[in-house]
Amino acid sequence: MNLKQIKYFTVTFILIGSTPIFYFWTLYQTELNAIQSSREAEAKHQLNYSQNAINEISSELSTSLRLLSDSRALLQFIQSPSLKNRALLESLWSLTATNYAYISQVRFIDSEGVEQSRVDDINGEIKVTPIYQLQDKSQRNYFLYAQTLKAEEVGSFGIDLEVDNGKVVTPLQPTLRIFTPVEVAGIRKGYLVFNLDVYEIIEEIDYSIDSHYNLEFVGLNGYYLASKNKDKMLGNLIEERDSFNILIENPELWRAMESRDIHSFRDKQHFYAFNKIALGNGFEGSELYILLTSNIKIDTDNTNHQLAFIIYETIMALILIIILSVIISRYIVKHRTTSLESQLALAALNGMSSIVITDKNNRIIKVNEEFTRVSGWEESEVMGQCPSIFQSGVHNDAFYAEMWQTIQKKQCWEGEVINKRKNGTLITEILRIQAIMGINGKVQYFIASFVDITARKELENCLRELSEKDMLTQCWNRRKFEAEFSVLKKKQCLSSDIETSCLAIIDIDYFKRINDQFGHDVGDKVIQNVAKILQIESREVDFVARIGGEEFAILLPNTSLKEAEMILNRLRVAIHLADGPKTITVSGGVTDICDSGEATYKRADLALYESKTAGRNQISCFPSSEMDQIA
Repeated sequence: MNLKQIKYFTVTFILIGSTPIFYFWTLYQTELNAIQSSREAEAKHQLNYSQNAINEISSELSTSLRLLSDSRALLQFIQSPSLKNRALLESLWSLTATNYAYISQVRFIDSEGVEQSRVDDINGEIKVTPIYQLQDKSQRNYFLYAQTLKAEEVGSFGIDLEVDNGKVVTPLQPTLRIFTPVEVAGIRKGYLVFNLDVYEIIEEIDYSIDSHYNLEFVGLNGYYLASKNKDKMLGNLIEERDSFNILIENPELWRAMESRDIHSFRDKQHFYAFNKIALGNGFEGSELYILLTSNIKIDTDNTNHQLAFIIYETIMALILIIILSVIISRYIVKHRTTSLESQLALAALNGMSSIVITDKNNRIIKVNEEFTRVSGWEESEVMGQCPSIFQSGVHNDAFYAEMWQTIQKKQCWEGEVINKRKNGTLITEILRIQAIMGINGKVQYFIASFVDITARKELENCLRELSEKDMLTQCWNRRKFEAEFSVLKKKQCLSSDIETSCLAIIDIDYFKRINDQFGHDVGDKVIQNVAKILQIESREVDFVARIGGEEFAILLPNTSLKEAEMILNRLRVAIHLADGPKTITVSGGVTDICDSGEATYKRADLALYESKTAGRNQISCFPSSEMDQIA
């Protein structure tokens, strides 16, 4: 035995050889402190989780608020508040409120403070407020504050009671309002407002490790802004609750909360973990405290039973004390730090994400319950398998090759991946793969953790499509067309190997006459029929967009001017022969794309004009080689 082992042997022998009362008291205190330390660590873990959840919620809300404030549906409603545009806007808002349970209300308030449109989520049921029930909010404090916001700034006026028609809503509904200005061409038209249900936010972030934890929001003045005990909330607004204030109830705790260097506090009955936070992503005026409370009192019946058993076993085994002391001393020397296997077990069991652990040969050896819930795969079904069974086929071999190169170089990779569940449906994940190295410096395990963001990606794709599609025809809109035209033009300029690409402009003949004689409903039907034929009859590589009232543009990549003219004539004939409310003809102009987008568009427009003046129902070409004739 070396000196270190002798030291541990002596200490262990003294502890084991002391009187039974001293031994039991020491073991009792050690066990009790370990339980309490574990509970405090869990409380801090819950606090960190809650703070991360709040940051994620604020990030999602800020992104959704900005996307909706810039949406085409809202801009169309502002410019033309027709019933059709109102219905489209309210449908988009209803989708957002359905996806986020804590959004109880979405509103657009004009610059004078009058509600122009409102959608409510009442107990999971979406309700659209009739026009005659919309209210004047010009005198509400949050509207006065909103007028101080700069363009694109997101603001919050703190937690307040819900008020309807000048009266506080009962039962009481604590609400957090966030808003952002809506401007068109630099002119402020009003404000987009989200009302957030504080109770739903509490339910969203309250991931309790055990039932004895209590999560609360506290304002900078000491009053409870949100709590499971609804009767003590908002004492600053409700007179009969003004005694529910931490400054009054527990002054020492309040002094600890105000200190920036302290994040926990204990008294005789409770342990507290807290932190001061501010909602991110530009939310102004939203500082508050997160407070987590846990009872210190612990049921010790099982502990006492264990100690009694140790006493009995110790009396019967006194003759083995020396042997046990030697074994324990050697164990302490060899295992002063937690083993690698214990660290892996803790990471898998306590992680908030779905976890997959593989060995050095990339064979699955462990998954957690969250993985089973999200993917549908049971642990017994994937044990010994390679994670490649989860591949969806969306990513190519180069993607996975680059992933493993990064892992080998940095021992870590993080990114967005599309995999598949057991039932074959796709799941979008934020995936992190960490290589665990052994003492010899070689990889022993891989830990993959991921979070399911499928619903959020679907919402983002839906909002993106709404901003790029023409609402009447479901063709691409002018903004999307200009972006695609710019990309195609750059490719044409950068590489001489790419074949000629063409731009065509198509216009419906005598469309104004159709509108005047038969009405706009028939005119809209004609536009829809023409758009449908263009989309069906065009090639898969062609890009069809509606760029004006009855005007369409088509991008034809890798197509000569002669081929483009044939394609356009085929489309013209298909439109002329199609069944519809009226016999329709179209005229068109086509040209090859050169390095100048303006010149290309002008040639196509001149070619269209030539078709119009030549009697309509025909296609004209204007090649770039005849550019000098434009003047």
